[in-house]
Amino acid sequence: MDRTIPYYQEQIAPKAIKDGQRILISSSENAIRGLLMTLCDIPEDKISELEIPNGVPIIYDLKSRCIKLLDDGSGEDPLKKYNFD
Repeated sequence: MDRTIPYYQEQIAPKAIKDGQRILISSSENAIRGLLMTLCDIPEDKISELEIPNGVPIIYDLKSRCIKLLDDGSGEDPLKKYNFD
């Protein structure tokens, strides 16, 4: 998180907002968990309960501060299946 969060805040987010771009971040589970912890204000003692799905894109909307998970094809609600509710 010492490198991920500052890089996101200083490099990725400003450019995405300024240029109206969509940015793809592919990383390890721990880096994604740290990023979500910061973006969504998830307490450190609760972040370990968040299941980061493998191969299921997590969409974060900067303007609404909202997370969406794309359907993984299982027929289940991905927000409930992966404990995002």
